[in-house]
Amino acid sequence: MERIDVWRGEPGLDADGNAVQGPLELVMSFSGLVAPVNTPETSSDDSHGVTWDHAIYIRSKTPTGIRDTDLIGVRGRRVPVDGVVCVWEKPDGTHVGDVVNVRLKEG
Repeated sequence: MERIDVWRGEPGLDADGNAVQGPLELVMSFSGLVAPVNTPETSSDDSHGVTWDHAIYIRSKTPTGIRDTDLIGVRGRRVPVDGVVCVWEKPDGTHVGDVVNVRLKEG
């Protein structure tokens, strides 16, 4: 199990009254299983970057509250959530936890 941090910028207003995202703050932490996800990479002349791609399994009796706009701190990086946070349930419908997919391409 690894430490999973959830970072979120709370909504705020700028000097002109426009909605903006505030500074990132640590809002919660969990223990979770981090599994690498292998996705085929199409190489190009423009980018030979490295992709950080993981599925994170977090056991909890209730939904974690992680949003698809959060950044997830995992293995020393803050990585954006890739898609919708999935519910992990037993066949009888009992909530087991959440599954969060994260992905970041550097380079």
